[in-house]
Amino acid sequence: MMEYAMKEDPNDVMHASKPRLIVFAHLCNPDFVTGAEKLTAFMLRELAAWYDCVLAVPGEGRIAADARADGIRTAVLPLSLAPSFYLGLPHWRRELQEGMAGEPFRQLVRWLASEEPAAVLTATCVHPLPAVAARALGIPVVWAVMEAMRETEHTAEIAGFIAAHADRIVGISETVLAPFRSPEAGAKAALLPPSWDDHALRPEEWPLHRDSTRRMLGVDASQPLVGFVASSIYANKGFHHFMEATLAAAARHPEARFLIAGNPVDQPYFEAGLGMAREAGMLDRYRWIRYESRIDRIYPALDALVVPSLAPEGFGLTALEGMVFGKPVVSYAAGGLAEIHAATDNAEWAVPTGDAAALAAALIRLLDRPGELAGIGARSREAAVAAFGIDAYRARLQAFLASFRPESMPRGLLIRGSGPAVYLRQGIALRPFASKAAFLAAGHRPEDVRQVPDEVIAALPQGPAIGGGAARGGGRRRRRARRMRSGRGARGRRRSPRGARARRPSGRRARRHARRGGRIVRRRVAGSGRRRVRARRGRFRRRRG
Repeated sequence: MMEYAMKEDPNDVMHASKPRLIVFAHLCNPDFVTGAEKLTAFMLRELAAWYDCVLAVPGEGRIAADARADGIRTAVLPLSLAPSFYLGLPHWRRELQEGMAGEPFRQLVRWLASEEPAAVLTATCVHPLPAVAARALGIPVVWAVMEAMRETEHTAEIAGFIAAHADRIVGISETVLAPFRSPEAGAKAALLPPSWDDHALRPEEWPLHRDSTRRMLGVDASQPLVGFVASSIYANKGFHHFMEATLAAAARHPEARFLIAGNPVDQPYFEAGLGMAREAGMLDRYRWIRYESRIDRIYPALDALVVPSLAPEGFGLTALEGMVFGKPVVSYAAGGLAEIHAATDNAEWAVPTGDAAALAAALIRLLDRPGELAGIGARSREAAVAAFGIDAYRARLQAFLASFRPESMPRGLLIRGSGPAVYLRQGIALRPFASKAAFLAAGHRPEDVRQVPDEVIAALPQGPAIGGGAARGGGRRRRRARRMRSGRGARGRRRSPRGARARRPSGRRARRHARRGGRIVRRRVAGSGRRRVRARRGRFRRRRG
């Protein structure tokens, strides 16, 4: 069931003057916030300066509550996702069709038709249903791609589908935009790396959090603290590679301590990683805390950060966060991570993906220079602000919005499904044209009609037909058919309708009717005569017997 939540906004008049934009988040976790959720929430807040934004989420959670606190209306639509789009799997079309077959998709279609937004933004490549529904309804679509799609034989086809259902494609890195380099898709693509709000990170409190967190962890000022931060800990985040690299560094630097901040989603995998330290006799050098959504309580305590992602990152927000907090960052050059290091003049700290020995060597180089850690971190922050700070972000966003004017885009309101019927969408209702003549008489052209999924047609109620009076011949045929149906007996023989007034034929038709009627009468008379003869013979035989 769809749910709505809204906070009273004192600026209702101002919001009413803005075009409406519905932003669809693919996740809304109640306990922690993933990188993609952070990116969606940040983009939503920035777009609210230009649009009357609505956040649609699959369930209640942190980013929905934060949006309402900012005066942004939210709606809950439990839409299914399509992981096959990200993984490049062969069954991606079937997964899409299964999502469109459910009641949540029909609710989505009706809700979008009633909201009539200026545009829709769907976040991540695994969230296709909002784009499909909006596209079918003639609503402009921005598809924000935030992950590096797996390269398979199906990736190009999936990227083509995304491009066909989007008016604009926003990518957070060159890595995520790589599949969209065809002429058609490339013309729609725009680069918009993420940013952050310094005020929300409370920099004035960082020294306090550094002291309190390190005291809680039992780490003193002379012990460098190296961190691994992930909202969810699983294999692709490279946790075992972090353990391997830090164990090598720990052997050289016995003063170093290591913090794991994250929520294990694969407990045996997590335990196996800790087991590596246990077997080496160094488990006491490690600390583990659950992921903290208030990242300003984690990063200030660190002296260096390791990001050993094994799969290409769409961007690598954790690495950027480390730099924002003024920490040196060592990472694998996996997807967007390499772009971040290059943009901040830190390429030497990005090592080949999967090479744990190179990761350990880079970390040891940092720990060998304890007096330089703070300076390296400060320079990284300065470069990150220049490349990805809020001023750079807003300049890119304004350039994008200048090229994207959904309110001036024509709305394709003439649609058809797989059948011959053509409909005009008027709000939430579809009005069919009674005939081709009615369609043409209304001034429409066949090339203006778009074919949409039958599931969209089935989701909307139908209004009265357009041009019903123009098809008089069709009306006569329907009336004649009704008379024929009402005039047939149980075995299909015609009966004379009671009380019906006989039409008086004329000319040839009258003569044909007369001849046919005469033959029928003669057959009836002859038949009745034969029956009377048989009856008399029967009575005669009975008397003789």
